[in-house]
Parts: sequence; structure tokens; C-alpha cells
Amino acid sequence: MRIQAAEVRGTLEEILAGRGCPADHAAKVALEVTRNSLEGTYTHGINRFPRLVKYIDQGIIHMDVEPILLHAFGALENYDGQLGFGIVNAWACMARAIELASEYGIGCVALRNTNHWLRAATYGYQACGSGMAGLCFTNTLPNMPTWGAVDPRIGNNPLVMAFPWKEGEIIVDMAMSQYSYGALELAEMKGEQMPFAAGFDAEGNLTSDPSAVLKTMRMLPAGFWKGAALSFVLDIFAGSLSLGKTTSEIGKLECEYGVSQTFIAIDFARVAPRQAVDEIIRSAVEDLLASKPDGSARPIVYAGQRMRETRRRNEAKGIPIDERVWEEIISL
Repeated sequence: MRIQAAEVRGTLEEILAGRGCPADHAAKVALEVTRNSLEGTYTHGINRFPRLVKYIDQGIIHMDVEPILLHAFGALENYDGQLGFGIVNAWACMARAIELASEYGIGCVALRNTNHWLRAATYGYQACGSGMAGLCFTNTLPNMPTWGAVDPRIGNNPLVMAFPWKEGEIIVDMAMSQYSYGALELAEMKGEQMPFAAGFDAEGNLTSDPSAVLKTMRMLPAGFWKGAALSFVLDIFAGSLSLGKTTSEIGKLECEYGVSQTFIAIDFARVAPRQAVDEIIRSAVEDLLASKPDGSARPIVYAGQRMRETRRRNEAKGIPIDERVWEEIISL
């Protein structure tokens, strides 16, 4: 089924308000959850909303709090998220990183004790919206084995790198696993296989069956040992800069909360004039798009290119939503 974004946003906001959520937080969360699906990230948009409400009902998400400053030194600060909304906390911390970058050229804000931020790319787009480059990452619960192991002890710790361009942002939003858990859950819901191997089954064989990987939690690290190493390093950065929990400590909790995140904004125009940067990017994009196709149905695109077409289509036709998901949301 397809539903217009305004109806989706209003419904989500009403559900949050009905649980006593402050109006500004309800509006922000509803806006970003809707926008995630509007722009094609269904797994971290509307599909995840019932889980967010579940965490509210369980008292894991504190709806009325804001991040509080712990320490500050020049362009570097860290905050305690007080287990507030992941979206609200992350948006506030990237906004602060942008403010710091406006003063120092670069700003770095670390955040502890927060909740899932949903679509990681949101905060890269936020930096680009201020004309700055953005880099941010988070840790997660242990949901992936390190390379050569069978038990999950590292997270698939998403990483975002975003750079503004006059013709559209250059942005990558990737988990350290070959596929996110949201992508596996969506494929399982549709009864589909993954295009490439996603992890290991109970017998230790590589498989593209999302159900088998969801059962074992033996996700395949992106780049095999390289993805596993990068996951661990991102975890160390996020936990240490924020004085927060690492993935191993999050694993001792009953579910995923209290995660650690880092937000970096770079006001590159201080040293690199925008006109020159736009020309550098244009040249690189044109060269990439001139690549010789491999004969498959996969289009050749640069990172971030597909989102704008998805948004235009969903604005015109409505957001595609699985009927079972929408029924669950309405029941809330």
C-alpha cells in the first residue's frame, strides 16, 4: 500500500503525543521517521517505528530529555544523552558540531547514553544542509562475530560520510556488516533472498537466506576482516570520546540502548573555495558515471544519487508501506 507522507507523519506524531511525548520531540521524531521512508530507507523509517514505541512503553526511551554537556575544550565536546530519543539527541549533537565548526573550522561532538538514531545518513544530510561536510558513527549491541569467530562480540556500527555538492550530496551510509539487520528483516518479510552472501547458517556455510542469518546472528562483515577491524576501531572511538559504553558493555543489557556516537562537521570552505570544490566533484562524478557497465541490471551511480529519485517518486505516489507494518502502527 502507499500512503502520503503528510498522513504518515500525522499518524506517528499522534501516537507519540498520546504517550505524553513533548510536542517538539514528537514532531521531530515523526518528521524524521517519515522522511527516512520517503527517501527510501524503509528499514530505518516507518518499519522501525513499532520498535521505537515498544522502547518508550518499556521505559528505555525517556521522551522529555535533552543531551547535557559533560566536557568541552575548543572544538571538542562530549554529552550525556540521558537515554532520550536517538533522533533528538543525534540532531542536537550534530547541530552543536556545526556550531563549533563555524567557529573553529571543525567541530567534534561525542555522545553517550543515547538510543538508536534510526537512519544514520540523516545527520550527514544535516551537515550538508549547513554547507559543511559531515562524518558520524555509532556503536551497537554485539550483533556480528569478528573475523574468524562464531559468536557475536562486535557491532555492525554504521558509519556516515557526507559532502555537499551543488547538484546533490555525495553521501555513504553503511553498516560494517554486508547488510544491515533492517535489510535482512525486510527481505525476510518479503520472502526474498539477499543478492549476495549475507552471513553464515547454523552449519557454518555462507548463505544469502536472511532467515538463516537472523537465527545465527553470524553476519558477514563488509570486506571480511577489514569490516571487522573497522567496526572495532569505530567502537573504541565512540566509547572513548564520549566516556560511554562500548559494544561489549551494551551486550550486557537486555536490549540495545545506551549506545555511544560521534559527530564531526567540517567547514571546508575555510580552506577550499566552494566553486573550486564543486568543479573537483563534478569532474570525479562525470568520470565515475562514464564507467563501462558490466552487463547486469545494476545502474552506475555515485554515492547518494538514488535518494533524490526515490523521494520524487514517493512524494508523487505515496510512501510504500507493508500492510502488516501499517496495521501494527495503527494498533498503537
